[in-house]
Amino acid sequence: MMHPSEWAERLVTTGHRWGRTVRRDWAGLTPEGIRKVLDTLARLNPGPAQVRFATEAIQGIPVARLSVGDEPSTGVVVWAHGGGFAFGSPRTHRALAAHVALASGWEVWVPEYPLAPEHPFPAGRDALERVWQEACRSGMLRVLAGDSAGGNLAVALTQQLVARLEAVPDAVIVYSPWLDLASDSLSNRQNAEAWSPFDRTDMDVYGRMYAGNLPLDDARISPLRGTFEGFPQVLIESSDVEYLRPDARALAEALHAAEIPYEERIEPHALHGWQLFPDLLPEAKRSVRDLAHFLHRLQPTAASSATVSRGSAASRSASVSVKGGAKRTA
Repeated sequence: MMHPSEWAERLVTTGHRWGRTVRRDWAGLTPEGIRKVLDTLARLNPGPAQVRFATEAIQGIPVARLSVGDEPSTGVVVWAHGGGFAFGSPRTHRALAAHVALASGWEVWVPEYPLAPEHPFPAGRDALERVWQEACRSGMLRVLAGDSAGGNLAVALTQQLVARLEAVPDAVIVYSPWLDLASDSLSNRQNAEAWSPFDRTDMDVYGRMYAGNLPLDDARISPLRGTFEGFPQVLIESSDVEYLRPDARALAEALHAAEIPYEERIEPHALHGWQLFPDLLPEAKRSVRDLAHFLHRLQPTAASSATVSRGSAASRSASVSVKGGAKRTA
C-alpha cells in the first residue's frame, strides 16, 4: 500500500507534468497570456488588509509600495518579483510583500519592471537600478531582494554597484534564485522538474528571451558566473527538491569562497514559489517569520551609507541551514 506522502508526491509531480503539457502544447500560452492569467488569479491572494498598497511612479517605473501604520518605516526592501523575466507583477507578489511589511515594519517596494521578450536585458535590471537609486535617497536602511528571476536581477544589480564603487545594499535577500541561465548550468543538468512548474525547455526559452543578443553564460545574464567580492551579507532560501536548488547551493559556495557573510534556509519538499502564499502554507509563514528576523538583526549594525571598494570583502562567512524551522550553524 502506498504511504500518504507518496500519494501526495505523485499528485504533485503528475500535476506539474500535465500543467506543462496544457500550458505549452494545448493552450499555447504566450508570456502575455500567462501574465493575464496570473494577475487574474492574484486577486484571490491579496494578503492582510491592514497593509497599505499604493502604486506610484519612481524614476518613471510603476512601483507598488506596501507599508503598515503611520510611524516612519525602519527600512525599505526593494523586491524584484520572479516570473522567468517574462511575467509576474506587484499583484502576483502582493501577499508576500504585505506579510513581509507587516512582520518587519519595513516598507516593501515592488517595481513593475519591463518584461521579456518585449524588453530583454538590460531593461529589467536598469529599471530596478532606477528604483534602487530612489531608495538610497530615503535615508533608511535598504535591502535588495528577489525571488527566482528577480533574485537574478537583485544579484546582478549588486555586482554592478560593487563594480562602480557605488553604495551597496545593507543586505541582499534571494528566494530560489535563478542565477545561471546557461544550458550547462547545474540546475539545468539536474532538471528537477517534478517539484517545479517548469523544466529544462522552459528555462531555455525564457532564458533566451531575457538574454536577447547576449550569450547565456555572460556574467551579466548569469551572475553566478560573476564575482561576489564586496557583497554585503546575504540571505538565501530554497527548497531541497526544487529545480533551482543547485543555483542556491552554488551561490552559498561562492559567498563562502569570497568570505561574505550569509545565511541559508532550506525547506524540505516545498514547491518553487511557495513563499507567495503566506496565508495558506505553513512553509511560507516560516519564510516570512525568518525574513523578518533577518531584517530586525540588520537594524543595530547596518551602515546604510556604506560604499565598498572593488575587491573588498566583508567579514567571514557563517552559513545557517534551516530545514523545517530547525537551525544549524555550519
